[in-house]
Amino acid sequence: MPVIKLYHHGITAGIPPGKMTHERALRGEVYGWSHQATRNNTSFLRSVRLEKLSGLGFAFTLTVKDCPSTSDEWHKLRSSFIKRLRRMGMVRGHWVTEWQRRGVPHLHGVAYFNLSTHDADFSSQYIVIYSGIKDAWLEVSAKFGSQRWGQNLKPITDALGWLQYLAKHASRGVSHYQRSSENIPAGWKKTGRVWGKVGDWPTDEPIRLELSRRGYFHFRRLVRSWRKSQASTSGDKFRIVTARKMLQDSDKHRCEVRGVSEWIPESLALHMLHFLASQGFTITN
Repeated sequence: MPVIKLYHHGITAGIPPGKMTHERALRGEVYGWSHQATRNNTSFLRSVRLEKLSGLGFAFTLTVKDCPSTSDEWHKLRSSFIKRLRRMGMVRGHWVTEWQRRGVPHLHGVAYFNLSTHDADFSSQYIVIYSGIKDAWLEVSAKFGSQRWGQNLKPITDALGWLQYLAKHASRGVSHYQRSSENIPAGWKKTGRVWGKVGDWPTDEPIRLELSRRGYFHFRRLVRSWRKSQASTSGDKFRIVTARKMLQDSDKHRCEVRGVSEWIPESLALHMLHFLASQGFTITN
């Protein structure tokens, strides 16, 4: 039976294989972004409960001028940075490692602190944390030529800010140039973990639903219509073309079983499912 997984910030839908013959390999060295790493990161971000994100968050993009010679050096740099943030009072954080076209890594992420705009000393604490995040990075990355002007840091004060963070960084697939294996720094024999999270993250497991094969085909078309609408609004010609072709395949069998994975708001996904139910398609939990 086709399966839909409903997350707070997106959906996946597909037809599971009739018989699983693949044996999961033992976890070993990590060599850049894989489809599994991308799926795991996406699933985590889609499962976050916005209303439970307490405190004040900061979204960051942190860079270095010179590339660390090995991934171990990059790991030590990142770990030292995260430890400093935790000593500053960070209650939760999320990070991803990506690469510039020139083959140098940079760090995207968010860090949340127990700080509220209602605090009497909010302004002074805000300045301390804002400056502290940049200072922490510049201190641990100084040997790689990092500069203050090369670091980007913005506050996330509401749900809109969190969703903007998702839209900018979290929807990238393994083929995006910043995650492409072609841009992994020369000389790195491995990359180590490419994403991670720390602290208290309020998340929910996705709701798993089954529906008929015909209902699945209708659901996919609804998702395609939504994606085409979003692409048309953006005016991006590449997005428009890919949205139109998202269900096409020269192989008829692959076309029929092609799954979908989109950042559709939970309320809209539920509306789609209620519509299918009203049309007589059976949906079971």
